[in-house]
Amino acid sequence: MLVLVTNGLLLVSPKILELVFDDFEKSITPRKVFLYALLIFTVALGGGAILFAQRRIINGVARRIEYHLRNDFFTHLQKLSAAYYNRVDTGDLMARATSDINAVRMVLSNAIMFTADGIVFFAMAFVIMLRIDATLTLLAVLPYPILALLIRELGKRIYRSYERIQESFSTMNTKLQENLSGVRVVKAYTLEKSEIDKFRDLNRTFVDRNRAQIRLFSVFFPLFRCLPGIGHVALLYLGGIRVIEGQITFGEFVALLAYLILLVRPMIRLGFVVNAFERGAASMERISKILDEQPEIYDGVNARHGIEAIQGGIEFRNLSFSYPDGTPVLKNINLKVDRGQTVAIVGPTGCGKTTLVNLIPRLYEADRGTIFIDGVDVQDIPLHVLRSNIGVVEQEPFLFSGTLRNNIAYGAENAGGAEVNGVVRIADLQEQMEEFPDGLDTYLGERGITISGGQRQRTALARAIAIHPKILILDSAFANVDTHTEDIILNRLKEVMENRTTIVISHRISTVKSADLIIVMKNGEIVERGTHDTLLKRNGIYTGIYDKQLLQEELDSL
Repeated sequence: MLVLVTNGLLLVSPKILELVFDDFEKSITPRKVFLYALLIFTVALGGGAILFAQRRIINGVARRIEYHLRNDFFTHLQKLSAAYYNRVDTGDLMARATSDINAVRMVLSNAIMFTADGIVFFAMAFVIMLRIDATLTLLAVLPYPILALLIRELGKRIYRSYERIQESFSTMNTKLQENLSGVRVVKAYTLEKSEIDKFRDLNRTFVDRNRAQIRLFSVFFPLFRCLPGIGHVALLYLGGIRVIEGQITFGEFVALLAYLILLVRPMIRLGFVVNAFERGAASMERISKILDEQPEIYDGVNARHGIEAIQGGIEFRNLSFSYPDGTPVLKNINLKVDRGQTVAIVGPTGCGKTTLVNLIPRLYEADRGTIFIDGVDVQDIPLHVLRSNIGVVEQEPFLFSGTLRNNIAYGAENAGGAEVNGVVRIADLQEQMEEFPDGLDTYLGERGITISGGQRQRTALARAIAIHPKILILDSAFANVDTHTEDIILNRLKEVMENRTTIVISHRISTVKSADLIIVMKNGEIVERGTHDTLLKRNGIYTGIYDKQLLQEELDSL
């Protein structure tokens, strides 16, 4: 409705000019001139006000759609499995979540508005011009079908060009993200110049592809102005002859010319519209590729939604596992962990220890019928129940930008001050609080870079304990702390581990020797199992690891 009213008011002005110039040929007074001027001003003012309302509405709607699209995109990313992020670049996802969504928004706002505005205006103006003089009108708009063909060709080229631009932007964005995340490695190896040169090459490719699109516009856009100019020349010449011959009035001639000049506006905008639509189409295709990705791990049809909690008993039955690339990692794993039991896993690097524990919360998917919790297949336990009852501490824990308190309470948003202080004590972070300028409210920076590796591990341990998990997984969780601090933490953890199933992965015998059961893995298989004392008596792999560590301790003491 607003588009119709806006264009209706815009089309009134040439009609007023027709009346003015026709009156000049008869008799006109200063009062009439003033009234005509006032009328044109009023029409322009009304049209401006309605145009403002029109743009505010359409842009407001476009922004709301952009808001929902970006939220839906982020929500979908959260649903995708961990394995998916091993295959894609973070920088590429960031480019799609920002630049591509913005390109879609441009289609929903200005492009749609200009399209509707142009179609309505052209149709209304064309009908009015036909009523004045059909022959002149048809001759004046003769170049416009040629414009339509040019626009079609331009659209195809812009689509291909913009796809290449966005691919280049994603690559450059990935390089930037990796360098910012790994800036300390770059500086440690003094490779700043090399990285600058690589980024300069990517940036040059991005600029060159944009310049190729600019050259495309520089060819086509002048044609959008030039071709309508041919119609203007024809109208001026033939229309002038018709005025002289008395076939049309001078006012009608002026009105025709004004309408034709106004038709140039939607033609110029048409170039912008084609550009926006093709960019938006290319960007929407890139976004759709992500939205079409289905989570590899999800609640299946057999999920028992009546399960609200787990107790912590774990069993592996004939478990074998390979990653998507076909690399076998685990072979015929059979293991039963009773509720409240502490199991330690040791073995050389790459033997499958971390993969085994990652299968418990279904970060990767094992075959059905191979992993059970409390006698129920993990695939039948709702994901939110399963994962909310499992606390994981990794060797390289991830901390978010924010305060220490928020990182500790990340999984337990309703944790009170006393509860946070309790897990801080267990993780042996109390003394560290005195060193931090603002205690628990100290800002950690990106990835917790402002604190040491050991402090990050203890913060992650406190975060895992704060959710009161039924299953606690410690994956080399003490690798960055000294043995004295490790002993303190382990002693304090005993009260926490008492009623929880705990799986400890470590290379230190001192960490695992008090476990109820110790598993020794090699090449993806369990080769030894038992308590610390029974394994030492077997004089196998575990004994060899123990003897090497004793020798190392003696050498260190010397």
